[in-house]
Amino acid sequence: MDLHPWEYSLQEQVYHIGRKNSYVSCYNRDSTAPAPGRQKEESDMTLAVQDYLKDLETLVNTESFSRDPEGTAQVAAWIRRRLEGAGWHTETISVGDQVGPCVKAVWGNPDHYDVILLGHMDTVFPKGTVKDRPFSIEGDQYKGPGSADMKCGDLFMVYLAEAVSREKIQGNICLLFNPDEEISSQYSRPVIEREARKADHALIMESARPNGDLVNQRKGICKYTLTFTGIASHAGVNPDKGASAINEFIRWGEKIIALADRTAGTTVNIGLVQGGTAANVVAAQCRCVIDVRIEKSSEGERIDRAIRELEAHPFDDRVKVQVEGGVARPPMRPTEKSLAFCRLAEQVAQKKGISFQWQAAGGGSDGNFTSALGIPTLDGLGPIGGNGHAVTEYGLISSLEPRFRFLKALVEAVLTK
Repeated sequence: MDLHPWEYSLQEQVYHIGRKNSYVSCYNRDSTAPAPGRQKEESDMTLAVQDYLKDLETLVNTESFSRDPEGTAQVAAWIRRRLEGAGWHTETISVGDQVGPCVKAVWGNPDHYDVILLGHMDTVFPKGTVKDRPFSIEGDQYKGPGSADMKCGDLFMVYLAEAVSREKIQGNICLLFNPDEEISSQYSRPVIEREARKADHALIMESARPNGDLVNQRKGICKYTLTFTGIASHAGVNPDKGASAINEFIRWGEKIIALADRTAGTTVNIGLVQGGTAANVVAAQCRCVIDVRIEKSSEGERIDRAIRELEAHPFDDRVKVQVEGGVARPPMRPTEKSLAFCRLAEQVAQKKGISFQWQAAGGGSDGNFTSALGIPTLDGLGPIGGNGHAVTEYGLISSLEPRFRFLKALVEAVLTK
């Protein structure tokens, strides 16, 4: 999951679709002390934290880089064993040889779910990272590659499944773990969308924001790879016989950068450029990768049209240009149904003494897919954590019990609606 949040209150979101409501305003953030006037019952203690941390150590130290099918398959096998042991109907779903499998677990009706929970098993860290930086605990923080993004959320799903089984909770639930979220879920997206279409609600188990907030809006993501093929020649002896791939890219770059529209929430970044062989050679090759973030689907369509128009009419017709890519994740936007889901979460949070507000995020998750299907989607239902994709990635141990208690109560509230 990309981590580029911008704050956007639920009040503003409601206003934008013609409502006048408010965001959650509970008590001190995730304090383990009960809210004023509320006695914390022993039955609320639904998570065995030390057991959880031991299991998290196992998952974090089992490396699962997105492009390492064997590693991700090992995580999938561990998760499936636990879910089968809890009496859930489980299935391993292959999505190709390039990545590991998905794991699906169902409680109740396999054709219709009251709620689907989504988690991803892959990380951005290449194989070998754990040798230098294994799972560790420092004060109130657990650390390690993929600890917060998002093996902690995967493990919440496992512990939720075991609690549902142990307490014989009635309802229809699907747990879906995919192996390639960090590479835009390019292989598992059809499985995600197929299963999500059966669901009335979706919970995305990414970590909560570092301040404890949840996410109910995300930007969409467009990704393009442009390959320019020109004609090489000597830059001093016969430059006119050449056709510079780099010069063509520069002209394209000026047009592409101008497509950004801050007022519409659209950003454009040319993040990678490769080309040329030597300063005295007219470049025959150039390649660039473009990242576009959009708040509205119409902006993605506008960007795509502009890039395809450039492809059809290069500045130097001797340079051939290949465009690959498009919209990788549609935007996740608030709707009447999703805001009603937000209000249900707020009511549950108040009862459980949990405090959060709502954020919109510049990065994407698999919640973008479920939301685009019209399914009310909430994101950030895992423990509190931060610094994903970095060596400083962490999660808060003190958030484990209260956030799991909140998750379980929210799922039960959905099942009894």
